[in-house]
Amino acid sequence: MAAAGGYFAIGFRSIQIIQVRLRKPDYKPPFSRAKKIPREDAGYRVTGGNIAAIDFGTTSVSVAFITKGDEKVATLMLDREDQSTRVPNTVLLKKEDDGKMKVEAFGSIAHRKFTSMRSSEHHSHVYFERIKMLMRREKAVDRDTVVESFSGEKFYLVEVIAFILQHLKNLLMDHFSRTTWPLKTTDFDWVITVPAIWDARGKRMMREAAYLAGLLTEYGSITKFTPVSHRSLPLPDEVNPDRLSLALEPESAALYSQETVGDQIKNITAHIEVNGNIVIENIPTGNAWGGTQVNEAFSKILEGIVSDPGFEKFLASGDRSQNMADIVKIVYTEFESEKTLFGKEQTEEICISLPSRFVKFYDNALESGVKRKSGVDYEDDMLYIHLKGKCTLEAIKASDDDLSTFYLVGGFGGCKYVHKKVKAAIEKSFYSQGCSFNVIVPPTPELAVATGAAMWRKNPDKIKARRSDATYGIAVSLPFKDDEHDEHYKFYNEDEKEYRCTNIFSVFLEKGELVQTDQVITISLTPLHQSDKQITIGIYSTPNLGVRYIEDTNGKSTVIKIGQLVIDIPNPDNLSTDDRHVDITMDFSGTEIQAKAKYRVTGEEVKTVCDFLSAQQT
Repeated sequence: MAAAGGYFAIGFRSIQIIQVRLRKPDYKPPFSRAKKIPREDAGYRVTGGNIAAIDFGTTSVSVAFITKGDEKVATLMLDREDQSTRVPNTVLLKKEDDGKMKVEAFGSIAHRKFTSMRSSEHHSHVYFERIKMLMRREKAVDRDTVVESFSGEKFYLVEVIAFILQHLKNLLMDHFSRTTWPLKTTDFDWVITVPAIWDARGKRMMREAAYLAGLLTEYGSITKFTPVSHRSLPLPDEVNPDRLSLALEPESAALYSQETVGDQIKNITAHIEVNGNIVIENIPTGNAWGGTQVNEAFSKILEGIVSDPGFEKFLASGDRSQNMADIVKIVYTEFESEKTLFGKEQTEEICISLPSRFVKFYDNALESGVKRKSGVDYEDDMLYIHLKGKCTLEAIKASDDDLSTFYLVGGFGGCKYVHKKVKAAIEKSFYSQGCSFNVIVPPTPELAVATGAAMWRKNPDKIKARRSDATYGIAVSLPFKDDEHDEHYKFYNEDEKEYRCTNIFSVFLEKGELVQTDQVITISLTPLHQSDKQITIGIYSTPNLGVRYIEDTNGKSTVIKIGQLVIDIPNPDNLSTDDRHVDITMDFSGTEIQAKAKYRVTGEEVKTVCDFLSAQQT
């Protein structure tokens, strides 16, 4: 199942033993492994029947919902002017006199207002779009990550997301305020979609943004931005955390596709168990391959034509906000509308109207640049691009799996041009191997993720198992063994009066390992020192197998610290470390990493904070 930015190519295949295939010939098993045990509690709280799902996409957003007693998932009208249930992920906020912020417009309306705004209005408004691009897996986001508005002001990313989520919540609540049986925020179980390839930090940011947005309470939602400073943002209050779930985008799309067209296709059941539940046999993969990347590629072409990377000369030539509005209009209004039309009509030419201020600034550079560029013409402030597309199957070729059925879903999935090119490329590849295949576009592919997310929350047990996307673990020390451990890591523990081995990577899960949804991971630890009243345990990950220490002998990290567990362990009776075992249960079976701990001294659960958003030392 491959997440592909603005659209998804979902392939169902036969089951193979992925983990063995990932191991290299020199693979060595971990010194320490956590144990898998049966889950004692339910993986997800049983829903009350009212579910709201927000598909927070890079390019666009949509909201789906289902209420108690209904069988069918509905989608919320987000733009009444365009009669659209899926709108661009853009927001225009206005600064109020009391310092508070108000969402003035969202989606296409925010686009139009910002690009037509007078210069005198820019100082009182803040405009953002495509902020989700900051949260790719390779980017180390944390609670203090900042995002720059189009006017150059900086704000905390988690708070910007919170304002968007709050606005979408308000739209849904406004819809239900006019129904026969009005519903309020806390009547719903909320779902937010996230890419499968995001690590724990990105997922945690969406959860904390939801807390700030007031998705789970009737009070205390965000009203203003915190000034950016050297001081870290505090952890938000976790009220009703079990009323929020994160759904993986490709899983949601797969459930929707299977539900809507699955019965028509007989050869996709290799991915489905006999009882109808799904085992996700693929390790989450994907990249930035969607609709936003098409816009960015066009921007690069235009930057090359005028010989101005990032249009920096143009942006610095006058009112930056006004000039940025012109760039937005070209790349994300004019080009976006042409791109949409291009997918529907039998044309291979895109026509872009350039703003007069842009044309006047670049003047001769624009004309001479077009002459150097083949397939591009310029006439009367209009740019004409002749498109000859070539489809690459990077994600499919990178996989050695037996794929047979592909669903094209998401904002780009319904584009006829994309469907034609993808189908032709797959056909060429598969027929040469003597294989049969199906390329299917389900109904309303742009709403597949939001609708599928609501379907998943209604029946989360539909997904029975998932593959781990990385190797996860913690650092521990063990009694030193001469025949196993490296002398470099040897140290003497004064409390225990013994030599121990430090920096051992104790593994919870290895990459590619299958985790059943009715399983959890457990490990027992003791504090390092008798005086410790709190344990802070770093959580580490690596894309590799066979990592045994968190550092090599040169002191270089072999893993990435993605978060930490903070566990309270009081010691009023001054017990020795050997008598103070903590049983930690880690849950990797769902879409988020969750943890709890039981202190054997008291036999009770103790406060356990699973923090993935504080700035980490990697």
